[in-house]
Parts: sequence; structure tokens; C-alpha cells
Amino acid sequence: MTAAPVSLLERVENPEHTGENRCLPCTVVNVVLAGALSVAVGVVSPLAGVLAFAVGIATIRFRGYLVPGTPRLTKRYFPSWLLDRFGKFPAADAEEIDVERYLLSTGVVVDDRGADDLEIDPGFEDRWRRRIREVRGESADRKALAELVGVRPDTLDLEWYGDAFVARIDGEWIGQWESRSAFVADVAASRALEERAGREWSGLPLAARSEVLGALRLFLERCPTCEGEVAFEQEVVDSCCRSYDVVAARCTACDDRLLEVGI
Repeated sequence: MTAAPVSLLERVENPEHTGENRCLPCTVVNVVLAGALSVAVGVVSPLAGVLAFAVGIATIRFRGYLVPGTPRLTKRYFPSWLLDRFGKFPAADAEEIDVERYLLSTGVVVDDRGADDLEIDPGFEDRWRRRIREVRGESADRKALAELVGVRPDTLDLEWYGDAFVARIDGEWIGQWESRSAFVADVAASRALEERAGREWSGLPLAARSEVLGALRLFLERCPTCEGEVAFEQEVVDSCCRSYDVVAARCTACDDRLLEVGI
């Protein structure tokens, strides 16, 4: 069978730094530099200045960067508040939720007065564990996800990145999970909450439900898929143009990542 021919654009384009992997702060820096360079060249020759800007923009479009080492430069010299202004975050529902108050009001968590902390309600935890055993035995993850977000299974697109995966509908981000273990925990918790709170749970906006489910994973002591012990650790995570501290929960047996929270 003959392989499909690779177009010139596909050869030139660098997918590591373009498309969904494009870094907006780095792109802005490069466009500004391309503009400054074209202005400097245009002082000598206006036509050359226009051509220089066109070449610069084309390079940024297909290669991601005009200036080598841009991520390091951006990470070093851009303040965090400016990176936040350029950050690409999924659009959340307008309605916010006080997660702690919601979990307390539904009786999912209770005050541990002896430790001055919250602990999961034993009755809900038992229900959650039963649903976890039920979900991890299922193979239809797409159907379970459709149930979780309230859409038809055939409208969902799942993209795996190693152990993690992202869910989209018509190209629009609707959720992501660090591993299948995290996904199993959320689906099972959603079913248990539906049984506990009924419409008070199903009526919440998707973004609010995601916050609640993510918070519940903090109470996991055993991995949803292998029953290994869950350990918490502090890490430094590097993205394209910044580093930040997170607290991560990981199974010590299968190494599945269950949670990542910025600090």
C-alpha cells in the first residue's frame, strides 16, 4: 500500500509548537519582534520591510517561533500576571460554586472536630467505592463520559496523551483527566452524588460539577483501578514558558496520576 504524499506545508510545519500546542505568550513576543525588525528594515527599504514582516509571520505560523529559545526568554522575563493575561483557559460556566459548602450541605463530607478538618462521610465513601468497582469493570468509557457530561456518546471526541486524555465536542474542550483512574473516580462519584443529592447534583452546571468531583479526589486513599495506596507529593511542573508548583496525587502501585492542584 502506497503512503499518502506529504505536502510541502506538512514538511515545514512544526506540530510541537503550532496548532493546539501553540503558546500564545511566545507567539505575541515573536510577532512584536517581527514587527520591530520589519520597521527597522523598512527605514532602508519599505518593500524590504514588508517582505521581512511577511516572512516573519509565515515563520511564526508554520514553525511556532521566529526567535530561537523563545520559551526560555518568555519564562525568564515575562511576569506571572502578564502570562496569566495571555493564558488559554477553558471557558467556565458563569455560575460559581462554593465546593466546601456544597459538599457539607449534601452530607458528602463532615467536620472532623478532633482534627479541625473535613473528612468524607463513611456512608458516602462506601457508596462511592461500590460505584468505583462498577465503573472500572466497564469498557465503554465514551458512554460513561457521555453520561457524566450529559451528551450523546457519538458527539464526543477523546484524545489520549499518554495516560491522560481530553474530551471535546465539535472541537470545544469539555474536560480532561490525568489518567483513567481519575476518570473512573469522577464517573463513580457522579453516580454516587446523583443517588445522594438527585436534582441538586444533576442540575449543577458542568463546570461546577467538575470542581466538586476534582475536590472529592482529594479524599481518595486507594487507587480506583488497582487499589494501590495514593500518595501526595509537591512537584514543579514546567510548561512552555513558565514553571509552577503543584500538589499531585499519584498511585504508588500503578503510578496513575489522580490529581494535580496548583499552589
